[in-house]
Amino acid sequence: MAKFSPNSPVIRTEDPRFLKGDGQFIDDINLPNLLYGHMLRSPHAHARIVSLDVTAAKAAPGVVDVLTGSDYLAAGLGAMPHNLTALPTFDPEKIYPAKHYPLAAEIVRYVGDGVAFIVAETKAQAQDAAELINVEYEILAAVVGPAHAISKDAPLVREDCPNNIAYEFHQGDIEATDKAFAAAPHIVKHQIRINRLTASTIETRGVVADYNPETKFTTVHLPTQGAFGARGILANKIFNQAEENFRVITGDIGGSFGMKGSTYSETPLSVWASQKHGRPVKWVSDRSEAFVSDNHARDKVVTAELALDNDYNFLALRVHSIANTGAYYSTMSTFPIIMSTSGLSGAYKTPAIHYHATAVFSNSNPMSPYRGSGRPDAGYIIERIIDIAARELDINPAKLRQRNLIAEDMMPFKPALGLSYDSGHFPKNQEMALAKADAEGFDARRTEAQERGKLLGLGMGNNVEASAPPGQEWAKLGIDEDGNALLYAGSTDQGQGHATMYTQIICERLGMTPEQVRIVEGDTGTLEKGFGSGGSKVSALGGSAVFETTGMIIEKGKTLAANHLEAAEADIDYANQTFTVAGTDRSITFAELVKSAKDDLTVVGTHKTSAPTFPSGCHICELEIDPDTGGVEVKRYIAVTDVGKSINPTQVEGQVKGGIVQALGQVLSENITYDADTGQLLSGSYMDYAMPKAKDMCFIETYDNPSSTEVNPLGVKGAGEIGTGCAVATIVNALVDALSPLGIHHIDTPATAESIWQTIQSAK
Repeated sequence: MAKFSPNSPVIRTEDPRFLKGDGQFIDDINLPNLLYGHMLRSPHAHARIVSLDVTAAKAAPGVVDVLTGSDYLAAGLGAMPHNLTALPTFDPEKIYPAKHYPLAAEIVRYVGDGVAFIVAETKAQAQDAAELINVEYEILAAVVGPAHAISKDAPLVREDCPNNIAYEFHQGDIEATDKAFAAAPHIVKHQIRINRLTASTIETRGVVADYNPETKFTTVHLPTQGAFGARGILANKIFNQAEENFRVITGDIGGSFGMKGSTYSETPLSVWASQKHGRPVKWVSDRSEAFVSDNHARDKVVTAELALDNDYNFLALRVHSIANTGAYYSTMSTFPIIMSTSGLSGAYKTPAIHYHATAVFSNSNPMSPYRGSGRPDAGYIIERIIDIAARELDINPAKLRQRNLIAEDMMPFKPALGLSYDSGHFPKNQEMALAKADAEGFDARRTEAQERGKLLGLGMGNNVEASAPPGQEWAKLGIDEDGNALLYAGSTDQGQGHATMYTQIICERLGMTPEQVRIVEGDTGTLEKGFGSGGSKVSALGGSAVFETTGMIIEKGKTLAANHLEAAEADIDYANQTFTVAGTDRSITFAELVKSAKDDLTVVGTHKTSAPTFPSGCHICELEIDPDTGGVEVKRYIAVTDVGKSINPTQVEGQVKGGIVQALGQVLSENITYDADTGQLLSGSYMDYAMPKAKDMCFIETYDNPSSTEVNPLGVKGAGEIGTGCAVATIVNALVDALSPLGIHHIDTPATAESIWQTIQSAK
């Protein structure tokens, strides 16, 4: 039992089921009397709907209904949700109110915008009927990309939204920052382009809505990061029905990375169709459809400025980001724009920081969080401008960082932006990474590479981010008559392995074996409340909720055991599933207690926190460029990470490595691109959107450098996003270092072989 306790590297309990093909994903849900939905999407990035004739489609074989935007408005259903939080410098009432309905009634604003939803007996019949719909469009000028959106004479996504500006956001002390820049002897400034991405989850989006006309109850099978949040949105914001009349079940989810945290148009449309016709309705995206209908990510043009004194101490940082929010707001569209803010402090003691974001509309897919939300962007900005400064000032990048890192004896530390860091070993992270990478021997390796006609580069990046944001999570734990534990968790797993982590906690606290524990997540029918997943919060909030709940089970068990054994509750000890009267041989097991007790042995526990955790790390990448082809080979990758205590070190290692590979894709190959004139998607398949492959990455060396945190009882900090947060800047810095002998001091992402080769030719 001890080997399956927290802080032990164990094999995931979920894997046998998946390896045997016993997972149940959204397309595995097939209910009796099932109908199928299909979305007719706009082929234009920006156009006015002159006329829409669905007569022939409605008469087509197997068609049950064709829903349009005007039908939706006539039904009085609500607009798509946009979650907003007021901040001292952000008033949600002042943003442009871009109301979004599941189907466009008058104007389509991106390729893939919904025009009609066909419901038929088979998927093929729904698809065939879509081709019978006659839509007359008046094509309008499209605006593509954040820079174009606010350029002079750019087309307007909405006629009453000047310059396509959705909102402005400021944070930090602008007066102190400007004053520091005015007096600074050294100022480094650079523009950085952050490319547009899509999440490319292994399982595409889908929904199965099942309305029971007799009970007026709707069950929604939906792969989402927050089942309880999705239920609230459907009930309160769209259908104006009681939450008790909805049940959302996530089932198994093949990846999300933030993208499935939003509510999409197909969900309320499927629910509406099911409620209209009293039959279950299923919609599942194919891969091509995913490219034009999923939310996208990143896509910013950033101007960063760093002020330094004559000893190269950071004085101030000033950042302006033009961020593309797409044609509409997604459910959490502000997160990747505003979340960039506190991360700009990084691991450094920069006295003054000011961040200014301009969110702009464009004729493209809405934007939403993607692995780290705005955190990797923030890490990239600060770590990239530091490397640029080091090169301009002719100082070693590691030494420049070292003199500005927050020392351990400065903790807790209040950065210029964000909440106070409670712990962290930032200088030691960097020292360990440099030592493991043999940075001192790099010059010799670079010379050897030059002799082979190759360009060798070494890049590094530090990162500290706010994870497990303030919030609350719930867990319900019960013991059955066989003495087994059943846990209902408010979190939602998308492949991270929550069940293993929860099982480890239960096994240690209750003295059970893994075979005695069953975990159920993502089902609003099992708990009254739940928070879901995102922001690396599950280990800290969900794990702590389970920790608290196991303690409650023991206390409740002691009360029942005291009554059964006719002893004082204070005299009852618990160990290894058995309650014993201290100093006697009188005892009762969990199983015996449940069988004899009048009350069932079930408790609901929760954990609430008002402060985030702060995982950190330092990465070093050594890579080689072939100047004749622009091809890149990653030779070594070192990741030193502080995630506090690791519930399962094996899973933490997997999270860190997965995040690094996703960053590699962003840096070297992945890019959502549109035709600049028409707004047509040019990277609509994996033929054009290049995902990283196993051959693109070397073995990743991971090392732990934990520091303690008391924010939660488990001492964990979260591991899901720190890998990506460190890696984007690290890989770009390595690329630029390799190219620097040619006088190249920056390259934007994605740095494909073609763009690297062209940059080399231009430098010549």
